[in-house]
Amino acid sequence: MTQRMQLLRWGFWFSAISGLILTLVATRFVEYMPEIEGVKAGYFLATGMFSHFSLITLLVFVLFILPFALVLPFMGFALRHLLIIVATLGTVLLIADTFVYAQYRFHITGFIFDMLIQAGDDVIAVSWVTWFITLSTLVVTYVVYWLINKKIWQHIQSPIWSKLKYKYLAVFFVALLSSHLIHLVSDAQYDQRITSLVRHIPLYAPATAKEKLLSSGWVDAESIRANRQNFSHTSGSLVNYPSQPLNTSMAEKPLNVLLIVLDTARYDTVEPRTMPTLSEFATGNSVQTFEKHMSGGNGTRTGIFNLFYGLPGTYWDAFSANQVPPVLMSSFQKYDYELGIFAAAPLTQPAFDRTVFASVKDLKLRADGDLPWQLDENLTDNWLKFIEEKTTAPQLDAKPFFGFLFYDGIHGTSLPKDAEKPFQPSWNRVDHLSLNKDFDSTAYFNLYKNSAFQVDKQLKRVFDQLTEKNLLEDTIVIVTSDHGQEFNDNKMNYWGHGSNFTPAQIHVPLVIHWPGKEKQVVKHRTSHSDISTTLMKDLFNVTNDTDDYSLGYHLQDTKRSGWTIAGSYVNYAILEEDRHIVTYQSGNYEILDQTARPAKDQALSPQLSMQVMEALSKFYQR
Repeated sequence: MTQRMQLLRWGFWFSAISGLILTLVATRFVEYMPEIEGVKAGYFLATGMFSHFSLITLLVFVLFILPFALVLPFMGFALRHLLIIVATLGTVLLIADTFVYAQYRFHITGFIFDMLIQAGDDVIAVSWVTWFITLSTLVVTYVVYWLINKKIWQHIQSPIWSKLKYKYLAVFFVALLSSHLIHLVSDAQYDQRITSLVRHIPLYAPATAKEKLLSSGWVDAESIRANRQNFSHTSGSLVNYPSQPLNTSMAEKPLNVLLIVLDTARYDTVEPRTMPTLSEFATGNSVQTFEKHMSGGNGTRTGIFNLFYGLPGTYWDAFSANQVPPVLMSSFQKYDYELGIFAAAPLTQPAFDRTVFASVKDLKLRADGDLPWQLDENLTDNWLKFIEEKTTAPQLDAKPFFGFLFYDGIHGTSLPKDAEKPFQPSWNRVDHLSLNKDFDSTAYFNLYKNSAFQVDKQLKRVFDQLTEKNLLEDTIVIVTSDHGQEFNDNKMNYWGHGSNFTPAQIHVPLVIHWPGKEKQVVKHRTSHSDISTTLMKDLFNVTNDTDDYSLGYHLQDTKRSGWTIAGSYVNYAILEEDRHIVTYQSGNYEILDQTARPAKDQALSPQLSMQVMEALSKFYQR
């Protein structure tokens, strides 16, 4: 056997055994999972963890050792030692992660690690005993891997290794494919017995294709949703939300609530030319407008989640897997509100049907139509019909209502062919290939504003009916957005949303008509977390402390912390007044100013760090 072949065979088996060791270490996470119910859940967990950690170690071998082994086989000892060090550090990091997860219910990231280093004893006091245990673990782990390396190297030329290799690979690929297939189907079927296990395993992201399965007809969303209780946990949820039972009450004549969300409406869309109806509505009596209102995300999932729950989008996976509804929706149902929930975009993607509206029966998952503007018109038709039937049926008219209207036309930059287009020059469709750092955004931005102008016409239909039916005097109307939209505002070649946490993507409009409250322009900084908190306090008279169910404040509170958390689909940021700390799944983080450039102040506050850690873990069971 050549030196090169001997080194490659050693590297393969050392990586395979390292993967098994990582899998054994990771079994500690099982302690914090829901009860493993059924053979399928047990098989998924076993095969998923084994294939996940084995894949990581094999990738390390293939990407970082294999190329050097092929080119520099004479450096075998150095390469072996390098892989031993990498395996040691990775294993110790995973061991440390199990302890962090036990305490805070989130995994170690570069931000958390660096924060601990910079903050030192101000955040976590580390005794000499802890340091001794840490160093001892490091040494013991290194010795174990060195002995494994030595044993493999001594016997690597034995024929048994070649025979075992194919059996190992067969087991690995079967485990990898079957675990991903189980999760793919379970996710589409609302089977939280499977999906609720995933978030507990660091870096694990098994396959999902719910939207594809739905659109292809492989999965019937309505029937599965109706029977989703068959896939729920009998052992309960590991989510501790609310952290205490809530004490609420209701006025003798409760107010209706209509929440209108304009997908992708940035803060400057509420102006007379772009949205004349909404702009006029914002000047009415009993209307508060909020000049510095921030969404809880730069994408739909985290923006809407934060709006209803008052919690960061980092909780999404746990709440979605366990189908835990927000206390706001539970309160509407508790007090027998009639629900009129209509959305242009499908409520299955993101999965609001298993989060925000998890407790709602007979949920209409999407409006009818092909194009966003058609969906918006149908959505409005459905809402007008809902109100018409309610006001003409005595048994229904006696109940208060909660309405949710989710318009998609601005996000889809969608217009009828004969639509009025006051902003020119304007594109007819978005040409993403034309966008670059120096591109003139005028025509694109005008298409966006023309789309907002079209959505504004739908709002006119809604407001006109409320006025005609004399419902405004009894209805709280909230108009906001899930996130903003960027048009290279900061000359950094950012377009759209979901890519950064600058005001262009986070700063959104908020207009609230609240009968009996004074007209007001609110100038202090507010966030989506505050909306559900305010409704719980002023509508449902909750007497609990806010931190029993939310991280928000009452919208009128001026004494508040100087930070909020906003999320995306892949990471989150801590938003401060003049900068934001952006974390990444890779473990890295950046401290940026409001233009997405490096901030002058790069210091991490120990107090801020501790508050954020508490916020990210507060609503998990410990």
